[in-house]
Amino acid sequence: MKKIIVLLFLICAIPLSACSKAPEQIPAPTVQRLTSPLELSEDEAATLIQCCGENSVLLAVGHRNTAQTGPLYNTDYLLYWNYSDGTTKQFPVSSPAYIISAVLDGSDVLYVDYEAVDSGLKWSLIRSTDTGKSTLASGQAASYDQVPALFCLNGQPMYLQSEDTGISVYRVDGSAVSSVLNLTDYTMSDVTVCTNGTQFAFLASTNDDAYWTAFLCNASGILYQKELSQQVTTFAITGEYMVCGLGDPETQKFSYVTIRISDGKVATADSAVSLWRLAGSGSSCMYVDDAFAAHILYPDTQQTDPLVINDFATYQNWPTVFCSDGVGGYLAEMDIEDTVTYWHITI
Repeated sequence: MKKIIVLLFLICAIPLSACSKAPEQIPAPTVQRLTSPLELSEDEAATLIQCCGENSVLLAVGHRNTAQTGPLYNTDYLLYWNYSDGTTKQFPVSSPAYIISAVLDGSDVLYVDYEAVDSGLKWSLIRSTDTGKSTLASGQAASYDQVPALFCLNGQPMYLQSEDTGISVYRVDGSAVSSVLNLTDYTMSDVTVCTNGTQFAFLASTNDDAYWTAFLCNASGILYQKELSQQVTTFAITGEYMVCGLGDPETQKFSYVTIRISDGKVATADSAVSLWRLAGSGSSCMYVDDAFAAHILYPDTQQTDPLVINDFATYQNWPTVFCSDGVGGYLAEMDIEDTVTYWHITI
């Protein structure tokens, strides 16, 4: 009889213990400061991450723009940097160059630059190789916010373009450019695209829309389009979600919305701080608040944690940009007293 009672107790205790098991804690990210490949003079003090891959990054290197309008810097060259083994390679650019985006295509670099003309801006899509440069496409834009944006999908270079008649996505094969998506009636005030390598996302609207519509796409076309109900501060895409920061700095009420890639399910959560400069990688997002303090967000569980990146300067919250490293972590670029410092964040 005692054996039966003990057995019954064990049978009952096992599911109870399983149910009472504490949720699995996500390991804290690790932050590693990288040795910069550059020793820049005072007049050549501007760099900006264009794209990242595993152990590598493509940087636009140049000098600061002192004008009140236009880009923050003028690009002198593009630099490929393998931060694992320290090797670098320079790619020449057109001079003067105002590069808006760039991606690697095998041993080549594709970039989009622009120049001022009487009718606004003229942009060009250029391939830079070891043997020289060639122009693959060109067009007109009203402002630098409307210059096409490059990205890669399944390793294939693409670019997103917005015009008065609609939005288009183009595929780049060698020297050939072909249209793969046309979206009429929608426009963009800022041509920005995010990708996780397999899907890509952007925001657009029609003249009648009060707020943006989020578009989530893959190589075959549009997966989902979701109308948003608040002002968007920033957006990004992870391996499983599109994430949009929402809110109005005047009201100081902030939130974020997630769109699950697998089924299009939408969820909204409040945020104690504003979200800016979102970047997605793997199962997480990185962003900064109004004070440039860094935070990490896990959309699947809605867990948000602060993350101290800078461990050697008194002021922690320097202007910061994040970029996915392609394997679930991030490369952070931080401007500390006009000196650019790089950090690798492993999730």
